[in-house]
Amino acid sequence: MRGLEGIKVVELTGYVAAPACPRILGEMGATVYKIEPASGDEYRTNGPAFGMQKTDIDDPAFDFASLNKNFLSVNLKTEEGMAFLHTLLADADIMLTSFRDKALKKLHLDWESVHARHPHLVWGQVRGYGEYGPEKDTKGFDATAYGARGGYLASLSQAGDQPINWPAAMGDWNTSLAITAGLLGALVRKDRTGVGDKVTVNLYHCALWSLQMMLGGTQFGDTWPKSRYDATCPTNNTYCSKDGIWFLICFGSYDLFYEHTMRAIGLDRMVGDKRYDTAEAINDGSGRNAEVVRIMEEQFLTRDWEYWEPVFKEKEIPYQRLFRPEDVLKDEEAYANDILRPLEYDAFGTKVLPTSPIRFDSLGDPVLRKSRPIGYDTARIMRAYGYTDEDIERLDGSAVICYDGPELPASALEPSFGPRSKDR
Repeated sequence: MRGLEGIKVVELTGYVAAPACPRILGEMGATVYKIEPASGDEYRTNGPAFGMQKTDIDDPAFDFASLNKNFLSVNLKTEEGMAFLHTLLADADIMLTSFRDKALKKLHLDWESVHARHPHLVWGQVRGYGEYGPEKDTKGFDATAYGARGGYLASLSQAGDQPINWPAAMGDWNTSLAITAGLLGALVRKDRTGVGDKVTVNLYHCALWSLQMMLGGTQFGDTWPKSRYDATCPTNNTYCSKDGIWFLICFGSYDLFYEHTMRAIGLDRMVGDKRYDTAEAINDGSGRNAEVVRIMEEQFLTRDWEYWEPVFKEKEIPYQRLFRPEDVLKDEEAYANDILRPLEYDAFGTKVLPTSPIRFDSLGDPVLRKSRPIGYDTARIMRAYGYTDEDIERLDGSAVICYDGPELPASALEPSFGPRSKDR
């Protein structure tokens, strides 16, 4: 067994946060059955809204959350469709959904109902908000529950500026890692006891988990949004070189690295100055934190980037030039570690997609398989579970949808391997 080979996942999800988790599990080697209605996951329509293009076959935006899956279309409002779903669940290890509670109870797919019928099954749900409180039934997206209510949009801009631009689904991707961790933890319990567990994750909670320092500092008088001049730790801040290159240095332990930083960047006169050499001294409300930022800023503006980068390397000051997307897409580090993987699309040529960030030595770099049209794998999977061709023909169009479109080009079905993939 390599990775999660042999583990079966049934997903009833839409958009990004929930479906990205089975994508990760699929890259770990699990078999994933994505159940869609006849109209498909609504996320299939979203590519153009993200500045991307799509065709009926090639859809890089949908691939982001739905690589490495089998695509089944099942009508859960029919008795035969629900019977097929329960056949899958009886053989599965994990069920993951993003349906809200009312819909789950109506379909008898809530935790209590599923656990009573399939006690072995790990049951997971991704929510916008928590299970309790005023928003428990509210539909939540990453931009609303994570970005807006979670504090990002209004807090991370420069003070006095408009809210930041929110990259679509940024909170979703982070939330997908949380539900993945939860499901794998429940899978261990299932392996040891034979009994499944309920796992819930919500976007709002994940946002607050990631902003703990901001929430903690606010309780002690720190304020957001803020100007970069108001940084409480000037050695962990952004600066600009003489030739206009923005960068960040990252010594979060100001007291420990104050002297080292000042000497390294040529501000020896600052060493031993008790007005500035501790975080407590500069953050007493006097505004000395901003003074330090401006002193360092003026120093960095005296030299070009080609001078400062070797200084940072030699003095072992953690730093990074601020990248934009076009910089990331050319970053050797991303390709050397299979963080970014080129995929070939007939309609668009080579496009680069991030791989999931977890690696198993038993698998090496994950094998990637592109998404396919609605219902593409329905008939094949039904046959694997004992349905005859006559059964499938009878149910097609009512209980299930089987793909009957044009034959897919080889490029749509060809797997992609990383430089260290072991499954070739």
